[in-house]
Amino acid sequence: MHFVFVIAAFLLLFGYGNSRVPVGVPEEGGCHKFSGKIFCESGDAILPTATVGLWEADDHDDKVLNGGDDFVVAAPISQDGTFEFEACEWDEFLGWKLESVEFYLEFRNACPNVDYTYADFLIADRFFYYIIPKEGHFIIHSDEFLDFIDEYLPK
Repeated sequence: MHFVFVIAAFLLLFGYGNSRVPVGVPEEGGCHKFSGKIFCESGDAILPTATVGLWEADDHDDKVLNGGDDFVVAAPISQDGTFEFEACEWDEFLGWKLESVEFYLEFRNACPNVDYTYADFLIADRFFYYIIPKEGHFIIHSDEFLDFIDEYLPK
């Protein structure tokens, strides 16, 4: 019985990774511009190694058939925290090109002691602000976030 439980747990972790995975925000397939500015919640400066990666998200049901999330492109983040890049992507399912695609961002090595952070809230062709949290791997967007971001924005 314990053996079956171990196998089931392994398959769940292997198939889905962490219990919280980036979901992605739907966009029309094609070419889009992504831009924004990040801040470290800790107040530290943005590291010179900071990069932002764009990922195409697949639904949980599609991960096995479709091979999982796809890396699209990476871009550097400047010392002032800003980034801007363009990417072209269409989602496919079993070889069929779909009209929409779901994106999320992955910030890597942007703030001290934070290896990576995901943001699954973005809209193509719009500038967004993000705060890299001191702990955890997801940027949370809520009313408190909007109040909190005011501390970081230029006056």
